[in-house]
Amino acid sequence: MSPESQRGKTVSVAGPGTPAIVMNMYYTGLGIARSLGERGIPVIGLTASRGIYGKFTRYARTLLCPDSRTEPEKLLPFVVDLLKQCERRAVLFPTRDDDLVFLDRYRNELEPYASIVAPDSSALTTCLDKFQTFLAAERAGVAAPRCWMVGDSGDIERIAGQVSYPCVLKPVSSHQWRQGNNWKLVGARKAIEIFSAEELAAEYRTIARAEKCAVVQELVPGGDDCLVVEACYLDRNFQRVAGFQAQKLAQEPEGFGTGCIVQSVSRPELVEPTRRLLESLRFSGIAEVEYKRDPGTGEYKLIEINPRPWDQHRLGNACGVDLVYIAYCEHAGLPLPSRSKAVPGHKWIADDTLMVTLLRLAWRRSPRLRRYFHLASGKRLFAIWSLRDPLPMLAWFFTGFIWDLMVACVHWICARLKRQPSPNDLAAKEGGVYARHLEG
Repeated sequence: MSPESQRGKTVSVAGPGTPAIVMNMYYTGLGIARSLGERGIPVIGLTASRGIYGKFTRYARTLLCPDSRTEPEKLLPFVVDLLKQCERRAVLFPTRDDDLVFLDRYRNELEPYASIVAPDSSALTTCLDKFQTFLAAERAGVAAPRCWMVGDSGDIERIAGQVSYPCVLKPVSSHQWRQGNNWKLVGARKAIEIFSAEELAAEYRTIARAEKCAVVQELVPGGDDCLVVEACYLDRNFQRVAGFQAQKLAQEPEGFGTGCIVQSVSRPELVEPTRRLLESLRFSGIAEVEYKRDPGTGEYKLIEINPRPWDQHRLGNACGVDLVYIAYCEHAGLPLPSRSKAVPGHKWIADDTLMVTLLRLAWRRSPRLRRYFHLASGKRLFAIWSLRDPLPMLAWFFTGFIWDLMVACVHWICARLKRQPSPNDLAAKEGGVYARHLEG
């Protein structure tokens, strides 16, 4: 539906109250719609993808619109027109870094009509820039891996002798590697593990075709289960209102992916350094602050700050600290819910990614298969499946999974006919099922 077709009308949404507008309906957006919609709050979902599973949720009215990544100039009039039609000043939720860049760029045009759940420009810029995040952590006395900023091959040569290997090559800002054709140029990788100075130079030449500025970061030892997050909400006075901690039990892809199985845990030692860091930035909003525990020293080192709702935020709803609802209440001018202590032991599972991973491991007869079944057991909620909201999962299964499986079979048959190795992933399209959910 175009803005022109809606002019002159008031947007009709189920239920009274301040509407919430959610940008994009992947894991994060679907989770926001459910967290708020279950409470009777009217939700409008925006998406540039006609077939996305979140479009089918019962908890939101979803509108097709331009993409904040590729068409921000076209998205602005659409959103402004939509906001003008709402009876009340809406609460606007971003779900990926491109949304944050869009909202910050057009803050003056949007704020008369919506309350944006995002920090101000200064804090946002620091959070989205990995090198600036490192400097902020250093100033706040929060442990972090050493970082080097590079802008050309000369910088690579200069730091090659200072860096310890293995190390990690990352974008300065995650969304930079996803613009235009960049994702293909960098090999659909969020970060690259480097084992030598020669490999660092070679990989930099590869990613420089997409973006010359990058960050080289010390690699903190340990597996994916050493990654933990402090998830919290800071109010407009930059004070921590509530939070909980979570541990990544499995990532896809391993090493530098996004959590596939994540569990709520109790790590109170993360609260103080996170509070100190965010308050020093004068941060307001929802934050997922990721650390990695060095198994040798036991020290937690800062990896990144995610200044918005993220894929696994629904864990908060399950463990008793719903950050999305808390944010909505403050931005809608409602009393904040009473504070409660987070209950550890709940698991969030990316069900589509897990299904594809299990099939791939079963095909290979991998010993990791049993481990994944064990990790996925217990008190669970899923990224897509919900008994009270089943249509998104059915939509994914018939429009996503079946299609990917057919493509994988064709690739496998072609590989056998050519007597070449078959693809490593059942989801043979670039990045597979999982790539569609990498949102920054």
